[in-house]
Amino acid sequence: MKTLLVIVAVVAVVGGGTVVLVNSMGGWSTLIGKAWAITYEVSAQPAETSADLSYAESPDRDRYERPRTVTTTNPVPWQVEVVINAGEKAQVTATPRGDQALTCRILLDGVKELTSATAGPGQQVGCEVVTNR
Repeated sequence: MKTLLVIVAVVAVVGGGTVVLVNSMGGWSTLIGKAWAITYEVSAQPAETSADLSYAESPDRDRYERPRTVTTTNPVPWQVEVVINAGEKAQVTATPRGDQALTCRILLDGVKELTSATAGPGQQVGCEVVTNR
């Protein structure tokens, strides 16, 4: 009986310590990597063009990390699928290499539009939204 009490006491201390440690690190969703599947889209009017693009993506969906910024030049229309960890900002900006008007969109799971914006001809466009925890 004494051995059983010792085992129960050890399990309670270890379990309680684990809960305190996890909560101090931001909770269980932080440790298990809760993340959002995000699609960034950029389109041009009236025609195709090249654009300088910058967007955020999380380096690892299974571990909580701040998103990094990726910068590239691509033809427009353009889209990319990324992962953004919960509670972080999903953002995309694009600057046309001509006088086209650009539109950006951020989609959840490639379907639900979270935000969109359109800029004037030759102007930079940007979209951003903070993901829920």
